Amino acid sequence: MDPSFEAGRTAPAETLALELATAPLVFLEGALANPAMQPRLVSILLKNHTVTGQLIVRISARREWLKAYEVKAAIVLHPKTPRAVAMNLVQFLWWRDLVKVGDDTLLAPPLRRAAERILSLRIQELALGEKIALARIASRGVIHVLTKQEHPMVIRALLQNPRLVEEDALVIASARGTPSGVLQTLAEDARFSKRPSVQKALVQNHATPAATALRIVQGLGAQTLKELARAPHVPTLVKVAVQRILDDREHPQGGSSPASGI
Repeated sequence: MDPSFEAGRTAPAETLALELATAPLVFLEGALANPAMQPRLVSILLKNHTVTGQLIVRISARREWLKAYEVKAAIVLHPKTPRAVAMNLVQFLWWRDLVKVGDDTLLAPPLRRAAERILSLRIQELALGEKIALARIASRGVIHVLTKQEHPMVIRALLQNPRLVEEDALVIASARGTPSGVLQTLAEDARFSKRPSVQKALVQNHATPAATALRIVQGLGAQTLKELARAPHVPTLVKVAVQRILDDREHPQGGSSPASGI
């Protein structure tokens, strides 16, 4: 019998804790037969770069180890885990680890999409603080679900997510069911509040607070104002303000008339 295998099979827990992360594969194989192995040590073993897919399959077959959450998470997040094993376990991960799976480009695309799908379905079950934390780091596959959140603090965090793009902000600004508090949050955002398309969508949304909509139209260009003046379904107050601004720009009070000779 290989001495390294025997060393792994007979080493005490203290030695395993020190050796598993860097030991050769034969030592790891012996360790799987070691009565001293426990979930904490399995998690250390899975950090070893020599771990193979076959070894992970053997670990996943031990129910007493899989009961530990950290072992399940380590198996799913390991790039050498066979897809069938990972797909079977991904459903048991908590939201932060689902985010890690969705972000890890070393993992199989079907596994990453599965993690995003599970996370999207669980968003409503999360506490407000968890939703806010998720919004800051969510991947593209989850962002489209978060844009429908109705709490301004969640949207404020989502707007800080570097993966959020202008098209997402437009979805928030133009959706009929977007709450006024969320629209106000978007109108105050430093990154998107100056985008012409977002501004136009905000002033056309009937749920945008009147004071906010009127402030936005004051800074719009003539072409956009003319489009709003002709567009259907623009709030009456906004349409009146738009027409007044256009009139004032075309006929400024106190301006010189071409016929006055002055």
